[in-house]
Amino acid sequence: MHSFIKRVLLAVAAVFLLSTSLYAAPKGDTLILGVFPYISANQMMEQLSPLCKRIEAALGKKVTMVSAPDFLSYVERTAKGEYDLVLTAPHMGRLAQKRDGWQLVVQSGQKTATVILVRKESPIRKLEDLRGKKMAVGNWRSVTYLLAEEALAQKGVTLGKDVEVLETATFSNVVQSVFLGEADAGATPTLLWDKWINVNEEQHRQLREIFRAKPATPSFLVMANPKADQATIQRLRESLLSFKDTPEGKDFMQKSQFESFLPLDDATMARIDPYVHVLVQPR
Repeated sequence: MHSFIKRVLLAVAAVFLLSTSLYAAPKGDTLILGVFPYISANQMMEQLSPLCKRIEAALGKKVTMVSAPDFLSYVERTAKGEYDLVLTAPHMGRLAQKRDGWQLVVQSGQKTATVILVRKESPIRKLEDLRGKKMAVGNWRSVTYLLAEEALAQKGVTLGKDVEVLETATFSNVVQSVFLGEADAGATPTLLWDKWINVNEEQHRQLREIFRAKPATPSFLVMANPKADQATIQRLRESLLSFKDTPEGKDFMQKSQFESFLPLDDATMARIDPYVHVLVQPR
């Protein structure tokens, strides 16, 4: 009996040591890149793997990509320092910088803008025509949503009051909802819509724009954990800024629509301030 208990205790100890090593090892050997949940896990692996390889080459460590189930979970995990680096939305990055001390690396050359779509045969021609209609939107905490809300407000139309809101799981679902007639209109990022002809040519042909916002902020920010040293940040920054000059980088920028990586300064970050409130205030 005693020998059995001893064997059990030894087995438990072995499992504990193994699990400890599995979770501890990545801290020194692997960098965790937290990607805000704007695409599916499969799309994330397909589109962003070249970026991971570039970071690995620059910093000499393996990079593992992870995400979160929703926007707020991602914001919370960023605040807790669960990631070493983040590829994040602009307002999430600004919050992380001001509240939690996250450090600037680069911004995407591609800027965030919103397009509002209707079906081709729809009588809706302008924003004012959306009064009394239903509009599909992605996450209401997204900059895309906020730009649509702002555009409607400038025309005296209140989203959620004068226009019924259909909140969808993804921005791709916004396009689907308009195409299928589940909504009269939909607000989605230009980043997605401008390439939709390659995703579904029929849907692209059957929908049309009634509004396109001017680009407001960078679509993406790359930022480093507050504990990262300046030498590491500078090495990563230099590598990403020159990424577009390589064959792999050119291919990545074209497929991801990032366009390029650009320096990130305080003036750019300050322009993001009007969009941060949705991450810290209840609806």
